[in-house]
Amino acid sequence: MKRKIVIWTMFMLAAGAAHAANFNTQCNYSHTLPDDPIVYPGKAGEAMVHDFFGNTNTNASSTYDSLNSNKATTCDSNADRSAYWAPQLKRASGVINATYEKTYYKDDQHVASYPINAIPLGLQMLAGDHMGKGPNPHVNFLCLGSGNYTTTMPTSCPSNSASGGDPSELDISVHFPDCWDGVNLVPNLGSGRENRMKGLMKAAKGKLNVAYRNSDGTCPSGYPVKIPELQLNISYPLGADPDLTTAQLSLDPIFQNGQWVPQWGSMYTAHGDFINAWHAESMQFIVDSCMNKPSTPGSTCGKNIPTYYSAASADVRLTGSGSTEATGATLVSDPGDVIFIKFPTPANLDDYVYASSYLQTLAGNVSDTSTITLDLYAASTDWDDTTKLPSAASCTTQKIGGIYLNNAQQVRNNDISSYVASQKAAAATQIGICVRNATGKTVQFSSRDGSWTPGLYLK
Repeated sequence: MKRKIVIWTMFMLAAGAAHAANFNTQCNYSHTLPDDPIVYPGKAGEAMVHDFFGNTNTNASSTYDSLNSNKATTCDSNADRSAYWAPQLKRASGVINATYEKTYYKDDQHVASYPINAIPLGLQMLAGDHMGKGPNPHVNFLCLGSGNYTTTMPTSCPSNSASGGDPSELDISVHFPDCWDGVNLVPNLGSGRENRMKGLMKAAKGKLNVAYRNSDGTCPSGYPVKIPELQLNISYPLGADPDLTTAQLSLDPIFQNGQWVPQWGSMYTAHGDFINAWHAESMQFIVDSCMNKPSTPGSTCGKNIPTYYSAASADVRLTGSGSTEATGATLVSDPGDVIFIKFPTPANLDDYVYASSYLQTLAGNVSDTSTITLDLYAASTDWDDTTKLPSAASCTTQKIGGIYLNNAQQVRNNDISSYVASQKAAAATQIGICVRNATGKTVQFSSRDGSWTPGLYLK
């Protein structure tokens, strides 16, 4: 059988193709320290007081390696070990402890010639103005339930009438640059406290290792690599006291009488910091699937982020008459057919926590509108889709699950947790699955050369 070879890169998008959904992660408050591993690396206690989210070990000495080695995160995706932080907020009545931050990874102004690239591991970014005195187009404020974000800091947040009179809440949203210079993971802030303050002025305008996109969505000269735009939203509960007239944010301390003395200043100094420590497979999958291709019904976006993902390495159709057929962009399963799919076992499965394993396919019943179930079985892996094709005997009698579907062509996630666990325990380097069609209906799948490659999806 002659197989069509398709080489995919992010730069082969059709001009003008619509991008799909964004994704997000929510990270609860973790801890507070007067540290900043970007502005004052290795200098514990010399930075303004920050609230930290995500990686539970973030401190003045944090690097990508130290973050990646810590498995504990407050984020709702176990694949996200990144560090997020922002200055502490207080008012006359005391410090307001942030509840959580929710970061949206966005592509609001998609340009076909600038496909989104995965954020490189270890990339450090700053956003906002550490010395701001007035509204900043990259920082917004919101009283929850009161309407849209504004660049003007409110003086009071009433109770959240949109949620039935819940306690008032202030949200601060910081928008990060979305174009990288392609070289520097760490922003060059210079040495010495004075020079670093000058560097921070550049950061406020996106002129260090990352920059804000142009008004037409393209990247400026010197920053050719488009990455997702982070929108860091921090939630501050105000309880029964809506007043914000005395609200302040932490500033860098000053050294007096042999000790660092905390300082406080304008709410317009709002800013955010980020060190990327996502699982590379997860970030790449979401960027490819949610940002660089047209929206697909049922696709994995939003909060549904895989901890591990492995794309199919081979797929074949064995007809009911016993002949093997080329798949092209689709796998058509007629009554009596068997579809074979093979995957590399994801590497280092003990590095990240995951609860379940799924077979992910794009499929639908093309015969009629009825709902049907295709049976999944374990398959051998001693075959390929070019010279050593599978036979009927390659599909075992070990049932491992099913694909429940209707006539909609959409992405399906079907649980095969026990089977993947058994293959992991056996140290299998490949995982084989076969799909038997005993429904009397014809089902169409996207093949690995099609619009949605079958995959192992662990979350």
